[in-house]
Amino acid sequence: MHNSKNNRFQYIVRFFSLFILVFSSALSSITQADVIKDLYETRVWVASQDKKERSEALQQAFMEILVRVSGRVDIAQSTDYPEIQTAIEMATRYAQQYRYLKYKPNKKIKLPKDKKLILWVRFDEAAVSGLLRKNNIPVWGSTRPATLVWLVIDNRGTRELIGNNSQHTARATLIRQARHRGVPLRLPLLDLKDRSALRTSDVWGNFESTIMKASQRYQTEAVLVGRVFQSYSGHWNARWSLYADSRRTDYSLSGSSIEEVLRPGIDSTAEALASRYASVGQSETSAILIQVKDIKSFSDFNRVTKYLKKLSNVNSVQPFQLAENTAIFRLTTPSGRLGVSRAVALGHTLVTEQVTTVPIPKLPGEESAEESNTPKPIVPDLIYRLIP
Repeated sequence: MHNSKNNRFQYIVRFFSLFILVFSSALSSITQADVIKDLYETRVWVASQDKKERSEALQQAFMEILVRVSGRVDIAQSTDYPEIQTAIEMATRYAQQYRYLKYKPNKKIKLPKDKKLILWVRFDEAAVSGLLRKNNIPVWGSTRPATLVWLVIDNRGTRELIGNNSQHTARATLIRQARHRGVPLRLPLLDLKDRSALRTSDVWGNFESTIMKASQRYQTEAVLVGRVFQSYSGHWNARWSLYADSRRTDYSLSGSSIEEVLRPGIDSTAEALASRYASVGQSETSAILIQVKDIKSFSDFNRVTKYLKKLSNVNSVQPFQLAENTAIFRLTTPSGRLGVSRAVALGHTLVTEQVTTVPIPKLPGEESAEESNTPKPIVPDLIYRLIP
């Protein structure tokens, strides 16, 4: 009897150990993404409320938004898109709202010369995305993958690993440029767990396996490794490595200031991620079917519906078929199956399931004897399970 109780207890322990292992593995596969609420908003320094200066400032702001939404830094200057150039000259037509803000003195912010006001402007999302799609230019939605940055700065022999609470000016430069390009940025905490996982020399040597292992706790879609140093001539140099989409991209930069080698690191990251997640405009939208399992209540159904409607480049969401604990939704989108799957992968609401077929339900008397033996299946394009 005693042995029987022990065996039962050991079975329960093994069961819960396996459950915890599977549950932890499922959580570790979820990457972080942010929804950028102010994607179509920006601020520009101005000297006055003069009409001509406001027009020029709106053009500058519009160019920034076009770069941020498309993910392409060359879009504003390229002669390949004359319609974009014309639109920039008429930026006021795309501005939805603007107002002037007074500058609040801050020792950490260097005030531009003769600029004492800030022009805040919000552009019309539908008009901007429509302009880009009309010219077959990618549109990068507001749900974007987070990027973890490991950055070491060598100032003539003294190396510093930049963390979330660092006082180095490089931290502010990275954050400002990331906001400028719409890239959700993470900087390491550099707490005891980080310090025990890797050393400054590991980042400086770009030891990939050590860096990737230390990065797992942050669960970001991309990892950017930077090594910046100043030569004896005074010039700054940077070596960047971007790890994203199971690929590594390396590039080197040099400049007269540290800002000149830090900003391009963020720019290249934005362009690389946009090339994967931004969708190119199409003349027609396509319809796809998404099956979601583990919908156990009306609240779950509403939650899934609202989530799907918020996905980037999804035009409409309609219930297609309902069954016990399962629902199939019909989505119209210009980005197709791949674009939707990538958008879902960034969230924390649905996880991928294996594709199965669902028979089409019929009313009594509709099916023939032959059809009843071989029901026509509905094959969803994508199948997910709702995360509780």
